[in-house]
Amino acid sequence: MTTLLDEKLNDVPSVGSQTPRLSLIPESFYGDTWETAVELAAKYKLDLDEWQQNVLKGWMGERENETWTCALCGLSVPRQNGKGGVLEARELYGLVMRRERILHTAHELKTAKDHFRRMKFYFENDEFPDLKKMVKRISNVNGEEAIWLENGGVIRFVARSKGSGRGFTADLLVCDEAQEMDDDRYEALQYTLATSKNPQTILTGTPPAPNMNGEVFQRFRDSALRDKVDRLCWLEWSAERSDDLDSFSTWAKANPALGYRLDLEKTQNERSGSSDEGFARERLGMWQSLTAKSVFDMEAWEKLIYRVDPDGPYAFAVDVSPMRDRASIAMATYLDGKIQVQIVANDAGTAWLPDALYELQRKYHPVALAIDVNSPAGSLIPQLKAKRVRMLLTGEKEVRHGSGAFFDGVNNGTILHVGQDALTTAVANAKKRAIGDAFGWDKKNASVDLTPLVAATAAAHALTLRRPLREKREEAEEKPKRRQRLVAIQ
Repeated sequence: MTTLLDEKLNDVPSVGSQTPRLSLIPESFYGDTWETAVELAAKYKLDLDEWQQNVLKGWMGERENETWTCALCGLSVPRQNGKGGVLEARELYGLVMRRERILHTAHELKTAKDHFRRMKFYFENDEFPDLKKMVKRISNVNGEEAIWLENGGVIRFVARSKGSGRGFTADLLVCDEAQEMDDDRYEALQYTLATSKNPQTILTGTPPAPNMNGEVFQRFRDSALRDKVDRLCWLEWSAERSDDLDSFSTWAKANPALGYRLDLEKTQNERSGSSDEGFARERLGMWQSLTAKSVFDMEAWEKLIYRVDPDGPYAFAVDVSPMRDRASIAMATYLDGKIQVQIVANDAGTAWLPDALYELQRKYHPVALAIDVNSPAGSLIPQLKAKRVRMLLTGEKEVRHGSGAFFDGVNNGTILHVGQDALTTAVANAKKRAIGDAFGWDKKNASVDLTPLVAATAAAHALTLRRPLREKREEAEEKPKRRQRLVAIQ
């Protein structure tokens, strides 16, 4: 374990990372709307950090028909980094330049009121007479806080409830503290956008704690990671599971404002007073599963991270999701008497698989490349045969044996991994499906992409079924030759 004292100052960044670790944005968008929003904010003394500008750039791209590229936007960033400033800039632009009807919601009334006061500052400030002239009315009534402009723009501030938003019409729906929002509250709010010609929804927050109702925010993230929604933008500042929780570099990766807005000494104090799990979630933005408890012991899984590049031999396996919208290739190899698994590729669709598998065979000469003939990946077999890819075709027996062996390996510490989010998310959400008196992994009813786990399981089992030719030759050379028995012919 390293600490800040162990790191040389010239080896660490002076401020937090200004670019998110996860940046999932639709490819095609046009315009410089985000730059206009940045300039407008600066005009009224809201100078945005580079990372805040990057968020607006992701949110405010436009299509050729001048509607938002991203109808759904998610931002996960640890608290106290300046998330509120991004929302202020987006809402200020929407009110002044777009005449948007905005509904700003938060889990707690206090948070909604705090944001109301921040927005009211711009429209009641004598330093900004042009904004002050735009005001039609401001309501300070408890629970009915709102700002109306003469141009038709309006922003309302409410605490979320099952009835909040009823009777409102909005173009922009902002859900702050999204880690505390269940389906009932979110679905009630969605209808406020029904008549908008150019609606946008923005969810911002931190990774939900286990006792929070954060299924909506979790689903946003999962959809972005699985590329399931065309017009969804997801931006996330977070550490990876393999990162050192006590390293300044890790803190900087997850906290864009570290070093100026976010005090380093206070962060050190947070670390001293927090559990590993709490610090990882609250300060480092690391996500945990919100679904039912995994069949795996996740504490044991976290202890099995071992980042060493082995020399081989290698076994590969491929798996495809039931809807064929996601696929994974996993690799397994021996390491110090144990089996290390890692995900070589995890991507959308299946078209990329034949070429990828061919290249892996050409480069690594694996002892096995396993494909379950009964799974969706089985349809790849003719294409792979045409490419002369050597395959280990498996079936129900191998699925049963492999799943049991992988499960036992995690429990007894003989399965290692390198701390990849895709695999850990799959493991955290794993459920069993019965196969006779044994089991496999239940992909059909999974809420997340389980192909990393299924592929890793198959690769680990394939490794045990095949040995390198070199070992077979050495074993053959060591065996004494049997003398041929002569039998007299009568």
